[in-house]
Amino acid sequence: MATNGNSNDDWWESVPCHFIWDLEKKVTVHFQTVKTNLDSKLETRKDVNWSDSACDLLLFRGYLEVSDFVGVQRNYSKAERFFQEADREAMEATDELERNAYVTVATANRLWALRKKTTGLDEVTADERVSLLKVLEDSWKKYRDGSESREKINAYIGTVAAFALSRLGVLKYKEAERRYRHAMKVLWQSLKSSWYQSLGMLIGRQSKHSAGPSLKYSEIKEEVRFYKKALKIDPYNDSARCDLALALGRIPDRVQEAERHIQQVDKEYCEIYVKKARFFRMQGEYDKCTKVLSEGEKLDSLTANFYHQFALVYRDLARQEGDYWTKREYSGKVAHYLDKCLKIDPMNFGALLDKAFSYSMRGQLQDAENLYLHIMKKFESSPFDLMHAQYRFAKFILHRDQQGMNETSAEAFEDVITTARSILLTMGSLGDDTAGNRVVLDSKKRLERYYQKIGEGQKKLRDLQNRTSSVGF
Repeated sequence: MATNGNSNDDWWESVPCHFIWDLEKKVTVHFQTVKTNLDSKLETRKDVNWSDSACDLLLFRGYLEVSDFVGVQRNYSKAERFFQEADREAMEATDELERNAYVTVATANRLWALRKKTTGLDEVTADERVSLLKVLEDSWKKYRDGSESREKINAYIGTVAAFALSRLGVLKYKEAERRYRHAMKVLWQSLKSSWYQSLGMLIGRQSKHSAGPSLKYSEIKEEVRFYKKALKIDPYNDSARCDLALALGRIPDRVQEAERHIQQVDKEYCEIYVKKARFFRMQGEYDKCTKVLSEGEKLDSLTANFYHQFALVYRDLARQEGDYWTKREYSGKVAHYLDKCLKIDPMNFGALLDKAFSYSMRGQLQDAENLYLHIMKKFESSPFDLMHAQYRFAKFILHRDQQGMNETSAEAFEDVITTARSILLTMGSLGDDTAGNRVVLDSKKRLERYYQKIGEGQKKLRDLQNRTSSVGF
């Protein structure tokens, strides 16, 4: 990081906080998606009655307001409110080192935000800077390098970083996992249920990305083990119990065990209703699924994910239904709940794609095309999302034209290849994203078959193979 030339004054620049963790590099999700998800958790916070501190969330949320993510319109006053709230929340921590870890990150974040906000220091900001430096001396600098206390406070801060990293996509998961594991090793006397739950989710996400639908129990047993450890620390962590049930539910001979866990869950808040509905939908128990979501619909505060889950249930039912009028009724409910989801979160990528597909299935082809084009424009700064949207659009063109592959659909599949090459050239990996790999390989195969059939196709075929092989495909 750059300094202003006064090393005595700039010691704080090496203090760990969001501004020095390179969070903007190799991100695979749109920052607005991250922001909306965090806001949803904060809005339903009273319903959830969190047992752990909200400092991780508040600190990351504040940072997003002044970060360098593409598309951010910096709001320093809003960031300051989040950082101050995190400070207040930190005072509730009973462990001094944990409390000082949160205060350290909040204060360092505020110093960086102050520097970015001001080109020169007037009397007011200079006083504020001096005050913040004094806080940082008390919360961080007093712990000697190499001391046990410094190691522990660093471990607590590592979980703050892990929280942020775990929300930035598949290329960040391994680093988030490493930080949680290190913190657990150092802070073995102060372990938190939420750390084990977060680690379980990270293990599960990485397994699903790397193995796809062929996931075996041997590949998720560690995920299950961490959820059980979370519940051993806090048997009332219903969110972790739902995650355990969802993991076990993917194993045919452990479905009954999963059902016993889901039946123990009795808390009535939004996140729990969504997870229970996902479990029943995964098991094909749609009556139970709609019952759970109908009960949840009575809550005062609902998230976009809640309505998206409702839409997915009726989408599955519509796919199975043979009766025309019932199928049409279900399709209408899909549209209804997707609209509710997108009203809360207009940038919900999955819901936007599902709505475009819903238009297509109902014969509203121009609406579908317009929405696909809108999605690709909105997510052009998020290459992983863009690639998946381009692939869905290419398949839509095939469905719309009903002529097999043609020049128009070939151009759409070429866009997928172009974006995938850009990802690989700039990030070096698709991040073990099985779905992403399937998208690229399917696009390539379709193009190869098409080019083999058309005049002058051999030249295009060689060009395609050169472009893909040069980045490892």
